[in-house]
Amino acid sequence: MYEAYWGLTEPPFALTPDPRFLYMSKEHEDALVMLHYAITRNRGAGALLGDIGLGKTTISRKILEILDPVQYKIALIVNPILTPIQLLQEILHQLGVETHTRNRQQLVQQLHEHLIHMYEHGQRAVLIIDEAHLIRSANTFEELRLLLNCQMNDQFLISLILLGQLELQKKLERVPALKQRLAVRHVLKPLDQQETANLIEYRMRVAGYAGERIPFTPDALYELYQFTGGYPRLICQLADNALLIGMAEKASVIDGYMMHGVIQDYEGKEW
Repeated sequence: MYEAYWGLTEPPFALTPDPRFLYMSKEHEDALVMLHYAITRNRGAGALLGDIGLGKTTISRKILEILDPVQYKIALIVNPILTPIQLLQEILHQLGVETHTRNRQQLVQQLHEHLIHMYEHGQRAVLIIDEAHLIRSANTFEELRLLLNCQMNDQFLISLILLGQLELQKKLERVPALKQRLAVRHVLKPLDQQETANLIEYRMRVAGYAGERIPFTPDALYELYQFTGGYPRLICQLADNALLIGMAEKASVIDGYMMHGVIQDYEGKEW
């Protein structure tokens, strides 16, 4: 809607987890490296935790982008409110195995046989569970732990990556056998003030902005950081609103005064 006005080719602050727009702060780079290490070095399982809106899902999509699609077959669970039976059925389905049984033993056998088949053909399975803090049943966590028993010649046949909000940590505490299997654990933190400014510029450039300086003044970026605390999702929401308001007001830049007004409108009150 405002792209042409600001010299962009596409929206820079969409909230979809597009890995092209992932600004690699030190925190995000560390998280990506550690999860990639857990998968490619066959470490079994890893977990990425953090508050809502910090970029966990986008990091998971970046991992999918950089993994060799020939070597790794991905099962991505985005709605983990599943029973153990439903979980096994969904994993099999995403790995290309159609099954109609609801018998747990048969499902486990089918999965194990398929993982061995993949191993013999130089392939490995990766199970990524987004929003893992939403898992309700301890039995589901136990089923995930048991998946890691699928091994061949001291090699895990499947890698497990859990992504979730901080409450996932408390749930893992109640399943110590699974927690102990997590070879890699990382807690994602918010961006600092400079990284907030870098994120804005990075996403503007990816979206086609070619000007010498982005149209957010230092005062606007300061206001943005002070309100958002460095949470990327909130930064993007407000930056998007600011570009829209800036176009409506025929502004050439987003200054601190305008950004303050955008934030005030977003909050519905003075802050």
